[in-house]
Formats: sequence, structure tokens, C-alpha cells
Amino acid sequence: MKILNLNKCFGNKIIFNNASFEFEDGKITYLMGESGIGKTTLLRIIAGLDRNFSAEFSHPDKIAYVFQEPRLFPSLTVKDNIKIVNENSKYDIDWLLNLVELNGCENLYPNELSGGMNARVSIARAIYYDADVVLMDEPFSSLNQEMKDRIASKTFSVLSGKTVIVVSHDIAEANLYSNKIIIL
Repeated sequence: MKILNLNKCFGNKIIFNNASFEFEDGKITYLMGESGIGKTTLLRIIAGLDRNFSAEFSHPDKIAYVFQEPRLFPSLTVKDNIKIVNENSKYDIDWLLNLVELNGCENLYPNELSGGMNARVSIARAIYYDADVVLMDEPFSSLNQEMKDRIASKTFSVLSGKTVIVVSHDIAEANLYSNKIIIL
């Protein structure tokens, strides 16, 4: 996937000025840089959530997005929050809950979970959607280091072969899991 000659402004603030990016199919790319530099904006452009830009860019067909905050439906159980994105997923929900270490939580609601647990539901939902491109904005930031190491390793193993773009401030994580790092 390529984005060529990207121009994006917020008022008078130029975020991207004829910037170009290439994300290799089936590989993990980490976007890094200081806060406010445009990492999340780039994800929103790729996802089609921000259309106020100019670029030569062909939008991917099926995208999963793990936002910085979980964005779960409060009236749905964990299981239903995952299932809502794809009724015919190739993935088994119980297997996914085990993957993100939430087995036994399928009938709980988001308000009954910790922030880290809600983040793991979001990761499971993105995997369940079975998209070709997976965008992840600080997906492991609410997890302690031990949990982060386990969940990240299992997540990237399952997403092998998909184009994954991750925003992170954790250089050790990026060095461990990425095929490519782009510093904005």
C-alpha cells in the first residue's frame, strides 16, 4: 500500500507536506515520533475516517482498527462486542478470548472490566474481523510489561501475513515486532 504526495493541514498547522509512505503487504510497520506529529492522523486517513487531505492513494478494502481507547459498546457483552464486526469470521471467539487471556469473561460488560481488559477485547475484535489491513494505535499501552509481551507476541503471530501498521512510542516493542519502522 502506497500513499504518495500526502498533504494534510489542521488550520494553519501543516501535518504532512507532500509526504509519501509505503507499507509492505503482509508486513508489520511501526509509526513512531513525538506526540502531535501526525501518527494517528495517518491511521485515520488510511482508515477513511479523515477525508480532508490530498494524496495519491488507493484505499484498502477491508480494514480493522484498534483505537487508542477501546470503543466498546457498553450494552454488549465481551462476546457480542467481538461478534458485532463479523458474523462469519474464521476465528472462534473462545479461542480468541484465550489468546488475549480473557477466557471466562465472555458474558461480562465493558464496565465490569479493567482498562487493560477492554484493550484486549478491542484487539480480539480486530483479529475477529479478519481484515487484510490492521491499524493499531498504541494497542498495548494500557498493559503491564509482562502482559504486553505475551499479548503482543500472540497478536502478531495470529496477524502474520496481514499488513499491520502500529503507532507506538515503545522503541523496544517496535524493534522486536516490526519489519519496518517509520519515524515521523
